This record gives sequence, C-alpha cells and structure tokens, in this order.
Amino acid sequence: MKAADYLNVKNPAVLGFGAMRMPPEDDTMKMVDAYMASGYNYFDTAYIYSGSEEMLKKTLTTRYPRERFVIANKLPPWKVEKSPEDCESIFKEQLQRTGLDYFDFYLIHSLFNDTEQATEDKGVFQWAFEKKKEGLLKHVGFSFHGGTAYLERLLTRHPEVEFVQLQQNYMDNLRGPAHEWLDVTVKHNKPIIVMEPVKGGSLAALPPAAEKLLKEYAPERSIASWAMQYAATLQNVTCVLSGMSSLAQINDNLKTFKDLQPLSASERKLLDQVMGEISKVASIPCTACKYCHNECPVNIDIAACFSLYNEVKRGAEDWNAKAVYDTIPEQNRASACIKCDSCLSHCPQKIDIPTDLGAVTELLKK
Repeated sequence: MKAADYLNVKNPAVLGFGAMRMPPEDDTMKMVDAYMASGYNYFDTAYIYSGSEEMLKKTLTTRYPRERFVIANKLPPWKVEKSPEDCESIFKEQLQRTGLDYFDFYLIHSLFNDTEQATEDKGVFQWAFEKKKEGLLKHVGFSFHGGTAYLERLLTRHPEVEFVQLQQNYMDNLRGPAHEWLDVTVKHNKPIIVMEPVKGGSLAALPPAAEKLLKEYAPERSIASWAMQYAATLQNVTCVLSGMSSLAQINDNLKTFKDLQPLSASERKLLDQVMGEISKVASIPCTACKYCHNECPVNIDIAACFSLYNEVKRGAEDWNAKAVYDTIPEQNRASACIKCDSCLSHCPQKIDIPTDLGAVTELLKK
C-alpha cells in the first residue's frame, strides 16, 4: 500500500503497526516480516518512544526497499524550546535514527489543552508544512489528547491538516468523551488514524464477568479482537494502530482483520453490557505510554505500578501482583512519590497520578 492509500476512508479500516512497545531485535524482526507479508505496511513511531526509531532501522528500513513501507513519525512540541529551529534539530535526529530521508506521515505529537498556546507561538504547524513543501514530509497531521473544544479550534485554525490520530475504543466512546472527538473530526471531513484501540491492553484482559459475556457469545475469538473490530468500523477511520509486542499479537490481529465486518446490532448491545461489567471494577486508565516517566524526579515506575493495581482490581490473584511489585526496586515503587505533581501535565489520560500512586501503595503494600 502507498502512503496516500491510508488516507482513503473505507470500512473497515486497515491494521497499522504501532512501534511503541517492541520486544528484542530478533523477535521484532519476525513480527515485522509477518506483518509485511500480510500486505499491510504502515509503521508508527515517535521521537520519544525510547529505542523505537532505532529498532525500526534495524528490522525494517535497512531490510526492505523504501517503496515497500510507510512510516509515521511524530514531533513532540513540548521539546521545542523557542522556535522552528528546534523542530529542525529534532527532525534531523529522527531521520538519522530511522535511516530515512523523508517520512510518509508526520504528526505534531500528543496535543492537549495545556500545549495549545505554546504550540502556536513556536510555529510548529507552519514548520511542518514547510517541510512538506520541500518533499521531506508527505502528509502532515497531529495526534490528540485534549478537550473537544480545543479539537474544534485546531481543525478550524488549521484546515490544511490532512489527518488526525485519535484515541478511539469502546471504553472511551461508550463511557467517555471520545465519541465527541470522533464527531468533530468527521464534521471537518478528516481521515482518522486510531490509537489505543485496546486502551493500552486493558481491553484485552477484562474483569471475569465481562470476559465471560464475550466468550459465551464467540468462544473462538480473542478478547482483544472485539476492541479492534469496534475501532476499525468507526466512521472516517482509515487505519487502526496496534502496539504489538509479540508475534502472537500480530497473528491474532491479522486474523481479526481478515474479512472484518462491522459490528451487528446485537454485538454493539453486547459491548454495552461488557462496559457495564467493567464499570463495576475500579481501575486506573493508564495506557502505559510512559510520557510521565521522564518527568518523575524520583524515577517511579508509574506504568508498572498502575498495571499491577489494575490486575488486582480486575480479579487477578493479589499475592502474585504483590510479588511482582516487590521486584520493583523500593526507590521506584509508588510509595516513593513525593507529590511534586511534575507528571500531571504530561499524562494524556489526565490521571491524578500522585493520588493514584497512593492507592497503589495502599493496595499492594505487604
């Protein structure tokens, strides 16, 4: 598939390879090869995904002809100190890390309300479209984690934007504001790339009562496949990114996307019942993006702490979660939080991280 093909709205959407969380090189190579053999070729990385750009250079860009694959990369506007010159420095580093001389898709990364004025003042969008004129970027868009009103302002202010990357999954759409973001983007007639369709893995491991509903309806299907199908059949969605970290996940997703059909009325009703069961179990909506990690002055492993907390809340054996928690060095556990609040403005999910780290400490203490 060519880059432009991923902007053609069709139903259902196609599968994209999210490269945020990748295993060691040999395993990643097998995943890349299996995905490429399927006929898909869209890879999504970012400047702040530690080691991701370099891993794609080792497993993809030096092993396949350039015309065979499509790469999306992202510019973090919070790393731009003062002017477009800072954008240029980051961009050149990204090209070097990936071994490429242009990007097919380029996104202003993780826009949320607190970044609005700074992003405009620093001329980030203007810089990106200048790079497009130079042929170094083929398509320019942004990924979004802000409020509905901000999304409306963005798309009104920048009609030149070619696509939007949105968090879309049945949990956020049926019980959260994500359906509003979808509606605004559709109103502006923009193609949508979906991120977090399985919400950081939380929709692949449901509370027992919720999982039972899905398994009774379709025993042969994986739990994750329901979330992928939901996202892939939303209006204006062209590609659904899956942050895959194993060959088994690749194969399950490829199975899901083969002859994929929209959800039936009874299946949509079933997902609403599933959400009812999930809502009964308190959990922290962390997607393990780890944007907060670099901001923590005491280096707490925040994503791991929240993952273990959620495991217990979803019915896992608490002794096992506590045993794993105890393997985290004491200085990196939730109890080390000094409540400086440095992490708060960097969380796309708007989690009250210090407060929830206190809940983790209470639940997983010996």
